[in-house]
Amino acid sequence: MGHFKHYLIMWGFFTILFTFAILGLEIFEGNKITTTEYYGLRNMGIIFILFHFIIGLIIYPISFFPLSFLINKFLNILIVRLVIYSLIGVFSGIWTFNRLYGFADGYFINGYELNMSSAIIIFGVSGLVYALVDDVSANKYRKKMA
Repeated sequence: MGHFKHYLIMWGFFTILFTFAILGLEIFEGNKITTTEYYGLRNMGIIFILFHFIIGLIIYPISFFPLSFLINKFLNILIVRLVIYSLIGVFSGIWTFNRLYGFADGYFINGYELNMSSAIIIFGVSGLVYALVDDVSANKYRKKMA
């Protein structure tokens, strides 16, 4: 039961962290886009946030739950887990940046001089925070089981 609670907590935490990472990226980079062609926070408002919250709810069981389970099962060294989750965050940030702003051959990226390093930093830090919370939560439930 302890593992179930841990992954349930991590699901909620991941969803909130993912939503805030998207929101942060949108505030730093998406707000530079001043055309109505782009449906971001300016045009959609709270719907933009809710949409990405729902995406976060869907992404966790498909990708991060199995990944977290495997990492917690086979890697006990905290620094290695911090690096892995941070790198996953960085690659997720690059992918998300390109998905949000890179369609139509980088029209928004080039036209509005958007900077991918914002996504790399925001999502990399999000991966680091996820790893720390995962470690604290997993240790809490390991102690209860012992």
